[in-house]
Amino acid sequence: MVKFLFWLEKKLAAKFMLLLRRSIKFEVQNQEASDDIKCIYMFWHRNLLILALQRIYRGAGVLVSSSKDGELIAGPLSELGYLPIRGSSTRQGSRAMKEMIRISQSNSLAITPDGPKGPPFTFHAGVFQIALLAKIPIIAVAAHTNREWLFNSWDKFRFPKPFSTITVFYSDPIWVTNKDDFPKAEAQIRSFLSAKENEFEAKK
Repeated sequence: MVKFLFWLEKKLAAKFMLLLRRSIKFEVQNQEASDDIKCIYMFWHRNLLILALQRIYRGAGVLVSSSKDGELIAGPLSELGYLPIRGSSTRQGSRAMKEMIRISQSNSLAITPDGPKGPPFTFHAGVFQIALLAKIPIIAVAAHTNREWLFNSWDKFRFPKPFSTITVFYSDPIWVTNKDDFPKAEAQIRSFLSAKENEFEAKK
C-alpha cells in the first residue's frame, strides 16, 4: 500500500508540475555558459522547485535526502527526467558523493549547499570536494519570481504562483583545482548570488 501511494504521488506531482510550468514565463540569462559542459548547478534550497521547473527533462543528477520525506521529492523528479541521488551531508553522504562523481561523467549535477535541513545559506564542504574530484566547474544559479507563496519553513521555501514570471541567472563557470580554492569559490558564489538578489530587490 505504501509503495502504491508513493507511485501515485510521483505521478500526480509530476503532472501538476508540468501544468504549472505551462503557465509560467521564463526569462533566462547566461544559461549558454553551462549548456555545453558538465558542471554542478549550485543554488539555495529555497529555489529548488523554481529551478526544477526551469530545467525539466534536462537530465541533471540531483542530490535528494535519503529520508522518507525525500522520497516525496525523488519520485516526481525522476518522472521529469532528473536522476535523484539519495543521501545528504549527514546520511549516506559518502555513498552519495561517490555516486555523484560517477554520474558527473555523463550528466551535470544540481546541488543545494544548504540542504536538506540548513541552516539556510550555508555551504557544506562536500560540494566543493565533488567539483574537485569530478574535475567540473560550479555554476551558481540565482532565481526570482514576481508572484509566489513562501512556506513557513527553515529555508522560506518558494512556490511560484501560476502565470508568474521567473527570472533565472546563471554565473560563469567557477573552478576549484585544489582545496585552497574552496574559500575563494565560496566567496565568488556568494558574491554572485548576493548581487543578483540585490538586483531583484531593486526592481520591486
